[in-house]
Amino acid sequence: MNPVAQRQSVEPRNEGELVLRIAAGDESACEALYLAYRAPLWRFAYGYVRSREVAEELVQDVFLSLWRNRADGDARACIRAWLYAAVRNQALNHLRHERIVTRLSERAANGRTDSHGAEAQGAESGIAMGAPSPDAQLTVEAKELDEAIARAVAVLPERRRLAMTLRWKHDLSPMEIARVLGTTPESVRVLLTRARQELAQLLGISRG
Repeated sequence: MNPVAQRQSVEPRNEGELVLRIAAGDESACEALYLAYRAPLWRFAYGYVRSREVAEELVQDVFLSLWRNRADGDARACIRAWLYAAVRNQALNHLRHERIVTRLSERAANGRTDSHGAEAQGAESGIAMGAPSPDAQLTVEAKELDEAIARAVAVLPERRRLAMTLRWKHDLSPMEIARVLGTTPESVRVLLTRARQELAQLLGISRG
């Protein structure tokens, strides 16, 4: 199944029921929650790791952890925020591991020949964004605008970038974002306000 397929909708009131069923050992409830959040969580993870396969593995690991620790009850208060926070932690751990492996590999390669290091760097820098599809003019313009916003968001400070991404791309509420970031909803609102101000400047949008 394609990990970016459209997710099945789950009403907030039903999420709590699913979590209770998962805690009681209902595998079908865990599967229903996985199908509902697989695609948006995959996109969120991909934004960190830039690998389709790794992003999918991270999401699966999070749901495996949810199932294994279903009796703990840590995720019951707000399952959506818990899922995004868990995926973020998994992604950051993966990136830290990758940096360690990369440093060790570079040291080993430098001991033999410099060419291998250059090849690895070339492969790492070979990720390219797909070019806009030359369809209807409006579609192209909309895609270009979306990409411009994405580029602007990418240069924001880390916490503002994450808050804006969770709000813009994943439609999380300030309360849910606060749970992901480990802060307060008021702090999230400040982050979002400052992020919007910076985006307006980066995109040359007048706020007058």
